[in-house]
Amino acid sequence: MTDLTGRVIRPANPGWDAARKGFAAWPNYNAQVPAAVAFCQDTHDVVNAVRWAKENSAPIRARSGRHSYEAYSSLAAGAVIADVSDIDFVRISADGQTATIGAGICTLELNEALNEVGVTIPMATGKTVGIAGLTLGGGFGVTSRKFGLVCDSLADVELVLADGSVVHANDRENADLFWACKGGGGGNFGIATQFTFNVHPVKNVALFSIGYAWPAFSAAVDRFQNWIGTVDDGITAYMTLLTTGFITMQGQFTADDDQLPQIGQLLAPMLDPALQPISSSIQLLPHLQASRAVMGLDPMNPQWSINVHSDSQIFKSSSALAYDLLPAQAISLLCSDLQAVPNLSAPPSQPSMIQLLGGGGQISRIDPTATAAYHRIAKFVVQYDAYWTAPQDSQDTINWIEHFRTLMSPYTVGAYVNYVDQYLVDPIEQYYGPNLPRLIEIKKKYDPTNFFKFPQSIPVE
Repeated sequence: MTDLTGRVIRPANPGWDAARKGFAAWPNYNAQVPAAVAFCQDTHDVVNAVRWAKENSAPIRARSGRHSYEAYSSLAAGAVIADVSDIDFVRISADGQTATIGAGICTLELNEALNEVGVTIPMATGKTVGIAGLTLGGGFGVTSRKFGLVCDSLADVELVLADGSVVHANDRENADLFWACKGGGGGNFGIATQFTFNVHPVKNVALFSIGYAWPAFSAAVDRFQNWIGTVDDGITAYMTLLTTGFITMQGQFTADDDQLPQIGQLLAPMLDPALQPISSSIQLLPHLQASRAVMGLDPMNPQWSINVHSDSQIFKSSSALAYDLLPAQAISLLCSDLQAVPNLSAPPSQPSMIQLLGGGGQISRIDPTATAAYHRIAKFVVQYDAYWTAPQDSQDTINWIEHFRTLMSPYTVGAYVNYVDQYLVDPIEQYYGPNLPRLIEIKKKYDPTNFFKFPQSIPVE
C-alpha cells in the first residue's frame, strides 16, 4: 500500500482547520470533510497522493491557490486534497527566454521572482492566486491584451495522470492534452506539478486610474466598451461599477520606454470632460512596483503574511462574456440593478460590484479552437461580485447577484471557468462552448475511469 508523503495533515493534527479551508469563507466546510490534506513537496508526493486515493477508493482534489469560487478544490468528503502550494520554485533558463515554475506558486511570489530578471507573463491581480488554476482555466491578467491569456505563454506542463504516471504535455508530446490544459480547467485531466512558460521582457509601464461620477454611468460604460477593443494592445484595462455609486477605470500600459509618453493620448477618450471624470492618476513605474500596486500592496515595501492563505472572503461571484457591445437598455439595466443591491444587516467586507474586464488585442487574435479557452472574441468579461458579512444576509445577496446575471443573459454569452458558479445552467457548456466535445474525448483518453471528478468537472460521456 502507498503512503501519503510530503507534509500530511489529518483531522487529529494541529493546523487541520486552516489546512482544509479555501479562500471562500462562506461554505460549510464541516459538511464535506476530507480525510487528509497532503501538502506535496515534489512530483513524487503527488504521485503518492494519486496512488493512495486509488488504493483506498477515495476521491481526490487538486489544489493550488485555494481560489476556487465554489471551494471545489477543498470540499470532498473522505478525499485526499493534493495541495501543490509548497511546490513553488522558479527557474529561469540560461537564455532568459523561458521560466519553469512550480505549480503551487502564487501571483505575488512569481511576480517578484520574474521581475528580478526583467520578464513577466500575464498574471492575475490577486496576490494569492495560484498559477496552476489561473493557467489551466485560461487566465486573464494585466498584460493580456498585449501578451494573450496566461495559457498562451505556456510551453510545457508536467502532470500526474490517474494511473500515477508522470507525463509532459507540449506541442510535441501529448499535444492533445496540451491543448486541453490551455483553458480546459484545473483538475480535469491530472494534477499539474510544474509549468514552463515563454516569458516576455518588461521594464517600465504606465499605471492609470480614472474615477467617474455616478450620473455619467451610461456614458462612461459605453465609452469604455467602444474604446477598449480598439485602443493600443499595450493597454489592458477594466472598469469597476460599485454599488456605493462610484465608477473606476484602471489598467496598465505595457510598452517600450520610448512609447510610454503616449499614455495621455491613448487615455484621452476616457478623460473626455463629457464623461465627468472626477479623479485621474497616471504613474510611470518599474513593472515590479506597478505590479505590487495592482495587487494592493505598497510598491516600495510589499508586506507578506506568514500564512499566505489567511485571506478569506464571504462572497458570491459569477461571470458572463459580452461578444457584442451592450445596447443602451443593457447598460441601463446594469445601472438599475446595481442600485437594487439588498439592504444588509451588517456592512459587507467590501462593496458589491460589477467588473468589465477588457478583451480584444492578442487574446482575440488566436483562433477560439486553437486552445481549449474558447471565449476569445468577447469584447469583455463581465464579473459579478457580491459580498456580505452577516450569515443572515447570505441568501438575499446570492439571490441578487444570480438574478442580476440572469437579467443580463440576453446580452451575454457563456461563462469563464475560473469564476465557477454552482447556479449556472449547463455550466460546462457555458465554460467551454463548442470546444467541449473535444475536451470530453481527451478526458476519455487520459482519464477513462473519470478518477478526477468533482462538481462541474469534464465528464467522460
